[in-house]
Amino acid sequence: MKIFQNLNFVLVETSHPGNIGACARAMNSMGICNLSLVNPKEFPSKESEARAKSGRKVLDQANIHDNLNEAINTSNLVIGTSARSRSMPWPMMEINNLGKVINESLVRKEKVSIVFGNEAVGLDNEDLGKCDFHLQIPTSEDSSLNLSHAVQIVAHEIYKGSSSSDLSTQTREVELASSQQKEKLIEHIELVLELLDFYDHQNPKQVPARLRRLIKRMQLDKLEIGILRGILSNLEERLNK
Repeated sequence: MKIFQNLNFVLVETSHPGNIGACARAMNSMGICNLSLVNPKEFPSKESEARAKSGRKVLDQANIHDNLNEAINTSNLVIGTSARSRSMPWPMMEINNLGKVINESLVRKEKVSIVFGNEAVGLDNEDLGKCDFHLQIPTSEDSSLNLSHAVQIVAHEIYKGSSSSDLSTQTREVELASSQQKEKLIEHIELVLELLDFYDHQNPKQVPARLRRLIKRMQLDKLEIGILRGILSNLEERLNK
């Protein structure tokens, strides 16, 4: 579907090639064609092709990446799926709101990525930290779903939301910042904080993790990123004198 041309499903370190094919089939059934694979254990594969069936075209145009940053760099909105809660809760996306939020972003020509982790362990904290929101699919008992089942549920929610008459078509004054721009801002903040010797040396990881969560939650646009980077550059220059 044309509305989904800026929608990207990302599978991180998928261990079984058959699951890649099953995910491609699930995506294709909902009109979603953009698939990115981050360090798949085995791809391409005859088993992937066999499991994909009508989704073979999704496999044929899949992009391979060495790391998650490469796969989501240009995305304005990144949602990570994981059944596990974290000790530091990440901004949550409710499944009931997923279709509306994503389709409104797509109508505004924003780029959206949905990230799915490895079958055995899901997304690690570092990869989830690169996402703007954390999505958990509600279940009755066992919270861990088969990878292709999770992809199918998410794809269906997005497809269902694409036909809603309740979608806002209001454009943003300034385009949302890309994932890469947000990562560069976070790196710049950390650099300046090091120059200020701001970190608690007893627990140096606490501040960066919370700063990352704050930046992701704010959903900054490109102009706001530019203003903050300008302030940081000025401060950095003064500190280095």
